[in-house]
Amino acid sequence: MILILVLILIAVLVGIVPAVVTTVVRTTQRNMDRPPFSGSIDQSLVEARLGRIEEAIDAMALQIERLSEHQQSLLGPAPERSLQDEPNRARTETQG
Repeated sequence: MILILVLILIAVLVGIVPAVVTTVVRTTQRNMDRPPFSGSIDQSLVEARLGRIEEAIDAMALQIERLSEHQQSLLGPAPERSLQDEPNRARTETQG
């Protein structure tokens, strides 16, 4: 019985240890092959990109404003629905 447990333990160790060692070696090799991280970011590129984003947002805001003005000119002023619908709503609720 003890011999079987020792053999199972040896088989597990023979299977697990090489897998762990292989994983560690591969990870170490990948980290060594990777180029070093440069911590500095080119501020001029960031500022140029932010400037383009700001211009795009301003252009979209202008277009949205023009569209809303055009829609208002097509539809006209909004009617006072809350005052007009109050009697109709009361009539339908009492009839239902």
